[in-house]
Amino acid sequence: MAITQARQGSYRTSVPTEEELPTAVGNAPEFGVAHFDLQDVTSGGICYSTHGGFRRFQSGGDLMNLIWVTNLDVVPKQLPSLRSNKFLQTKLTTLAEDLGVELTGFKQVNGVDKGGMVDVARVLNHTRDLVVAAYPWKAPDREWNKPRLSECIAELLPSVERSVPQIEVALRGAYQSWSSPQMQQKMMYDRGSRMIYFRRNRVQHALDVMRTPVPTSGWYLQPFLHLDNLLDPGQPTLVEVAIEWRHADADTVSLIAFGADASNTTIRRWVSQIELIWLLKYARITVLSAYAANAAAPLPSQLQLPNVIAGDPVYQLSIPHGLVAEAHWAGLARPIYNRAKRQSDPTTTSVWYRAMDRAISFQMALAAKELGGNVTGYGSGGVQVRMENMSVQQLLEVADAVGASHPCLASEIVGRERGDS
Repeated sequence: MAITQARQGSYRTSVPTEEELPTAVGNAPEFGVAHFDLQDVTSGGICYSTHGGFRRFQSGGDLMNLIWVTNLDVVPKQLPSLRSNKFLQTKLTTLAEDLGVELTGFKQVNGVDKGGMVDVARVLNHTRDLVVAAYPWKAPDREWNKPRLSECIAELLPSVERSVPQIEVALRGAYQSWSSPQMQQKMMYDRGSRMIYFRRNRVQHALDVMRTPVPTSGWYLQPFLHLDNLLDPGQPTLVEVAIEWRHADADTVSLIAFGADASNTTIRRWVSQIELIWLLKYARITVLSAYAANAAAPLPSQLQLPNVIAGDPVYQLSIPHGLVAEAHWAGLARPIYNRAKRQSDPTTTSVWYRAMDRAISFQMALAAKELGGNVTGYGSGGVQVRMENMSVQQLLEVADAVGASHPCLASEIVGRERGDS
């Protein structure tokens, strides 16, 4: 449907006052760690919580009362106390590796747990405490009953955006989260190669993404389709494009992974202005149609990172602060589920935030590729890359080159004792 008036389709409503926001009441649920022996909800395992200590359980049905973050990829809806290992956007095993431990369940040596569960549980509960301190909430049973922390936080934030039916197709086409390069060259690696996830500092990445101006007023059909009319950051645009790759070799085109998102199988034809700007470096763009908004501005202060999360630069050294910061921007960058249509609809904020995240992460991926790495995916302020066996000093140099905070060396080590994988 064409939009004929510049002010038609305005989507941003007034921001609620402090008095209208809910206040925190009650007690937040404690977080525990549950390690299933066979990574199956019907199997037994070991669980640990800071108040209950260690205990053996026979199946997932034995875990009640607390929120149990598990090593499972998927948890059944009929067990509401369980969360998958992606509850925090970062897998529990990766979180353990960041702490310098390996999450193996209970492994006692001289009376001390060496299985990583105590260390991980402390981080989880510190993360929980930060969420309680940073956000207003009323009903823990409802507001914490989400598959991911990002969704829990999004539930607590004031809603200041509504759908714009005229641009729903464009938004859906422009949304892309994780980028999965295709047609990578088959490369032979020795048994000392490593799959590494180079990641920016989570707090800094959240701040950078959330500085992105997003559309703030009505959309209209842009009648002037010359590129010069579509690149003004003060007037955001959604552009339908035909792409002819140039100035880029086949490997770089594969790395750009336009539309290669594991969660989205549709063919992309739309881009947001942010993505259009950097794609022009590598492709000849033919504009087919475009929408423009009247203005752009960062999200209001009520939606920005709370001061308790990002108010001091030293917070960037804290893993729990980083987990909450990442969950905050990821919550705003998620599509909203439309129950009537039974589908998820991207919002303008989600499209613009994901586009900025993808632009930053692509630069990391490009640097990793130029240093000889085989990039297998990028997004969320990081790049996953397989590299030949390197010294710690060499890995730190790569991390510095791609702008990562530090390499996670333990994510996958292909060694003689484990065989090729």
